[in-house]
This record gives sequence, C-alpha cells and structure tokens, in this order.
Amino acid sequence: MQTIQIEVQDQYVDAFLTLLANLKEGMIQNVQIDEDVLFETNKTYFQHALKEIENNTAQLLSHGTVWEKIDEHTKAHS
Repeated sequence: MQTIQIEVQDQYVDAFLTLLANLKEGMIQNVQIDEDVLFETNKTYFQHALKEIENNTAQLLSHGTVWEKIDEHTKAHS
C-alpha cells in the first residue's frame, strides 16, 4: 500500500471528499484531514483582526447593531 498526500483548497474540500467516497469500495483505506492547517489559518486571521482592533483600523459594530443583524439573519433563514 502507498500513501499519497494531496493539498486541496478549502472551498473544494467537501467536493473532493465526495469524490473519494464515490471511488470503488476498498480502494481507499484511510482518509485524514490535517486540522493543524485550519488552526494555523484561523490563528493568522484572528491575530490580524486583533491588530486591526488594537490599531483602531477596524470598523466595529455596537452591541445593539450586532443583535439587529442576528435577528435579521435568523428571520430571513427561518
């Protein structure tokens, strides 16, 4: 048995996993997703967001505005 490592862009992971699931039964023995990559991507995003907040370059919403947007979203998707 051989091991193959493939990098797939985030937006295509679900489609790629669907393709793998539809291959001939027994062809693939194990599928693993490296969660560390996702963690590092999220970590970088939130570190950048924190710097924007600390430097006053991010546009922040008030508590009331956030809840208004949540209410609008839940009403639109119920």
